Amino acid sequence: MAIATFNFYSQSLKKQTQFNVYLPTQLQKQQPVLFLLHGMGDNQNSWLDNSSLSRYANEYPFVIVMPDAGRSYYANTAYGANYWDYLTVELPTYLQTWLKLDLSKKNTFVAGLSMGGYGAFKWALRNPDRIGAAVSFSGRLDIGSSWNERIENFQHIFGSQASFQDSQSNLLNLVADRRVRQLPLFQLIGTDDQLLENNRTFHTFARQSLDKLDYREQTGNHDWNFWDTYLPTALRWLTEQYRLLNR
Repeated sequence: MAIATFNFYSQSLKKQTQFNVYLPTQLQKQQPVLFLLHGMGDNQNSWLDNSSLSRYANEYPFVIVMPDAGRSYYANTAYGANYWDYLTVELPTYLQTWLKLDLSKKNTFVAGLSMGGYGAFKWALRNPDRIGAAVSFSGRLDIGSSWNERIENFQHIFGSQASFQDSQSNLLNLVADRRVRQLPLFQLIGTDDQLLENNRTFHTFARQSLDKLDYREQTGNHDWNFWDTYLPTALRWLTEQYRLLNR
């Protein structure tokens, strides 16, 4: 295997940015691709620095792409940084052009922790024609019910709370789309996590519309010990979704 770091100027962000790519030893023509998103305060190195990803990944078929999104919640922010466009349009185009990766739905998956768990579900729910399955580790999935300017400056990211509630940044607005009913989603949350009730609220609402929402509460907190422990579980689940899509 190899881990490569790419630096390039992003037209969406109007600045230089970096992303890491984990490449399996046996790289095939239609290798599945997993976008692995970081949390608030982290960056493109966090999964590599804080988990055993490089060891676990050897057992699974994915090319793993780890972008940097700052504190943006993977959104086109109110302050003008277009991280949503970067993640969902510019970066995939770059990967297809320079690494010749197949990013068809059957080969494209996304997962993330905390802020990245929100980003992963948002990407999948808004683009079910492009994403095969998604995983949220400890995601802040119901932002509307946990809007707290003292902790995270959501107004800086999403604009006003009122405008957020009716927008496509609100995951609760996305789950009713008939296109996502059969979309496989995996939601993992620790029983001691401060976002436990946030995840329960999202699950209770979303299961009314989603047929393939796999929800699991496991012992653990909002920390790297939990995410590292259950990363292999998520990778196994994603591998099964990949096989189902390609059988």
